[in-house]
Amino acid sequence: MTMTPLVGDIDPFSPEMMDEPYPFYDTLLRASGPVYLAHRDIWIVSGYDDVRAAAKDHERFSSADGIAYDKSRLPILFGVDPPDHTRLRRLINRDLTPRAVESWRPLVEQICRELLDAALAAEDVEIVSQVLVPLPVRVIAAVLGIPGDDVAQFKAWSAGVIEGFNANARLRPRSGLDDEAPDAAYRRQAAKKALSAVAGISVYFHTLLDQRRAQPTGDDLISKLLAANEDQLRDDELVWLCLALLVGGNETTTHLLGNLCLAMMNHPDQDALVRAKQELIPGAVEETLRFDPPVQSVFRTATADVEIGGTVIPAGSRVQLSFAAANRDPRRWEDPDRFRAERQSDGHVAFGSGIHFCVGAPLVRLETSTFLRQLFARTERITLNGPFRRIKSPTFRGFEELPLHLTPRADG
Repeated sequence: MTMTPLVGDIDPFSPEMMDEPYPFYDTLLRASGPVYLAHRDIWIVSGYDDVRAAAKDHERFSSADGIAYDKSRLPILFGVDPPDHTRLRRLINRDLTPRAVESWRPLVEQICRELLDAALAAEDVEIVSQVLVPLPVRVIAAVLGIPGDDVAQFKAWSAGVIEGFNANARLRPRSGLDDEAPDAAYRRQAAKKALSAVAGISVYFHTLLDQRRAQPTGDDLISKLLAANEDQLRDDELVWLCLALLVGGNETTTHLLGNLCLAMMNHPDQDALVRAKQELIPGAVEETLRFDPPVQSVFRTATADVEIGGTVIPAGSRVQLSFAAANRDPRRWEDPDRFRAERQSDGHVAFGSGIHFCVGAPLVRLETSTFLRQLFARTERITLNGPFRRIKSPTFRGFEELPLHLTPRADG
């Protein structure tokens, strides 16, 4: 068995790497194949072709042990393999096609309009809390048929689940939990919060399922799922499916929107270009997904010895598929560290690949392109109005805080 030499003592879970991971990805991409990190006991796959192939190979790179650093078994869409995955995916696919999602455009436009109008009235705004968080959570709540009065609670539950997920990654070496480690108390607290959030979501959705069976509305997603449930999914499976849509449908979109804002500000030539040629807005969204994706990586478990680039990854290994590194692979992308809205960015792996390709991708694209179009329609420019603060996560990339000054259009 061949092992690629370790990448020094670099730790992809360190605060420094989470804050600025791209130099680390560049180091990974210069390796001849997968890289083994002994202190974490993980393999990292980073090349575009290798990541894409591994993501599609769900038989040898299984999601059944979860997609976070430590193993966990949850019956959630992105954490199960066929045949369960096939049943869940078949039920939800029909309602999240680009054509189906297009019917939600008026809803997305209305919510964008309300949030941006309020932000423009202030001009100086912390855009994450004021716009980027409420936009996707209000959209997915409306799509699921969750009453408006319950949206704040759902956001809190979603945040609790994500905090637990991130705490799972901000870890000790995998040799064992050190209860005296500085962040051990934080991990325990985050785990309790995540369990409490999942319990709250479960009770809520079980109640909502009963209500929709008794009084189906016909137009919300939960009513449609119940009506189309040909595979006779159990209620607990439907609840986990709704949880995946709730959490996946707002956290990643919030992070993508923030990364898009920063990309526009950091590349004023591209900002000016897209403002002048707004048919490039979808391209700017795709380029952001390639250039600075909200989901940086996921984990899989090797179910057999797998050879990649002359290196054998042993069966049972935890394998990190680095989507963000693959999206910067110079063997696939010309001048990959440059942000270009006119680039043909299709083929990026920001949404994964294979059977686990993000089921909500059409909705994410609709929300993000609508946001950018309405932002440009209302502003001459956007600028930073103070230091920003990124989330501390090796999996997600986005912002806790992003203070902006919005300069209104003179003709607005």
